[in-house]
Amino acid sequence: MSEITHGLWVKSRNGLKLRDRKVSRLVQKMRTIMHWLEPADTPTCRAWAELEILAGEVCAALRSMGVLNAQGEARRLLDDYRKLRATQIALSRELGMSPASRMALRATGTKTAFDLAAQMAQPDDEPDDAVESEPQ
Repeated sequence: MSEITHGLWVKSRNGLKLRDRKVSRLVQKMRTIMHWLEPADTPTCRAWAELEILAGEVCAALRSMGVLNAQGEARRLLDDYRKLRATQIALSRELGMSPASRMALRATGTKTAFDLAAQMAQPDDEPDDAVESEPQ
């Protein structure tokens, strides 16, 4: 039996290299188009790109095999496709790929992460003795 070189569960070395190149090219396109992405977003971009490639392969398989099996029931692959896309949508929100998530990114007014150390170094507005006591 020869190794499978296509499909969802690619195990051959050449098939994996091809998929890795597709992922790398897609991540590069994402970083070029979505100027707000930071280097720290690269793992999330890679995960999104991997899901995009896998979902495309699953969709092609469903189109060729059909959504229903011989008994007229939905194929398990259809549920797997739905799960891939649901996960990808969650990652899309994190990357600011939807209009609502881009608006949320703009609302923060910064591209940088929250700096806890700088916030802790700033003096408090209220002195420590101004803390209210519990009502009795």
